[in-house]
Amino acid sequence: MLARTPLAPLSVAILVAALSVSVLPASASSWTTPLKAAGSAEAEAMAAPPAPLSASATCLAAGQRKIVVSWSAVVHATTYSIYTSTSATGTFALTASGVTTTTWTSGSLGTGNDYFEVATYFGTKWLGAQSAATGETTITGSGCTQP
Repeated sequence: MLARTPLAPLSVAILVAALSVSVLPASASSWTTPLKAAGSAEAEAMAAPPAPLSASATCLAAGQRKIVVSWSAVVHATTYSIYTSTSATGTFALTASGVTTTTWTSGSLGTGNDYFEVATYFGTKWLGAQSAATGETTITGSGCTQP
């Protein structure tokens, strides 16, 4: 014959919790928890943004050693980054980041040839492909020229 044992306090608490869960209203099954921006679920659900189109570089003024890079906006872009190289097919290095408009003006550039590319950021996690390189901009002792 089985002996009867009293329920331990922890067992009672588990039983009460189980009963509480089982009596939730039917609408509780449609509850959702919002995710924070740039959470892992967002990263899995979204594709990387496309590269900006129509990137171009223009001398700010013939006598200055500054250029303005401009490009077409990318839908949902948060910020853009500007990359520069001394060759159209060379390695591009980050020059500016966190740009929130579709234009960027350089500081005074050193003598030589410069090419620029633009990349798109969406949130803080996604970096899109870099745009095609701009045309050549030549900085000389007398200022900025473009062939």
